[in-house]
Amino acid sequence: MEATINTEAVFSRKIEAGKLGIWLFILSEIMLFGGFLASYVMLRLGSSVCALGTPAWPQAGYTGGLLLATLNTLVLITSSFTMVKAYVASRQKNASGFSLNLSVTILLGCLFLLIKAFEYTSKYYHGYFPGTEFMTANPGLGIFISFYYGLTGLHALHVIVGVLWNFFLLRFGTSQGFRETFVRKVEYAGLYWHFVDIVWVLLYPLFYLV
Repeated sequence: MEATINTEAVFSRKIEAGKLGIWLFILSEIMLFGGFLASYVMLRLGSSVCALGTPAWPQAGYTGGLLLATLNTLVLITSSFTMVKAYVASRQKNASGFSLNLSVTILLGCLFLLIKAFEYTSKYYHGYFPGTEFMTANPGLGIFISFYYGLTGLHALHVIVGVLWNFFLLRFGTSQGFRETFVRKVEYAGLYWHFVDIVWVLLYPLFYLV
C-alpha cells in the first residue's frame, strides 16, 4: 500500500514538473515575441513614413495580402478548435476521434504555411522585400518590412515546430495507448499550439490593419 502511494506521488510530481516546464517555455516565448513587438511598435511610432494609424501597405501589395492573412487567421482559429477536440478525444480514449482531429490540426497548420508562402511570393513580386529599389527609396517602409518578415517568419517557424510535434504524437504516441502520460503530452502540445495561435492573432492587426 505504501509503495502504491509513493508511486502515485512520484507520478504526480512528474506531471506537475511537465506542466511547469511547458508554461516556463511558453513564458520565455512570450518574452521573445514581446520584445520584438515592443520594438516594432516604438519604431513605427517614430516613423513618419509608416506610422501606426496609417496604411503601411500601398494598395497594389496590400489587398491580396490582407485577404490571405484573414484566411490564415480563420485557419489557425479552426486548428485550435480541432486541437481541443483531439485532446478531449485522448482523454476519452477515443482513438478515431483523436486521429481525425489531430490530423485535421496538422493539415490546417500545413495549409497556413502554404498560404504564407504564397503571400511571401506575392509580396516579393510587388517589391516588398528588404534590399529592393522600392525599399531603398522608402526607409521607413523598409523598417516595417523588416519587422514583417522577421516576426511572421519567426511565427511560421513556431508553426512548423507545432506541426512536427503533433505529427510525432499522431505517428508514434498512440502505439502505447491512451495512458495518462500520453494524454499529458497531448495537453502540452495543445498549450503550445494555442500559444502559436494567440501570437498570430496579435500579429494580424499590427501588420495588416494599423
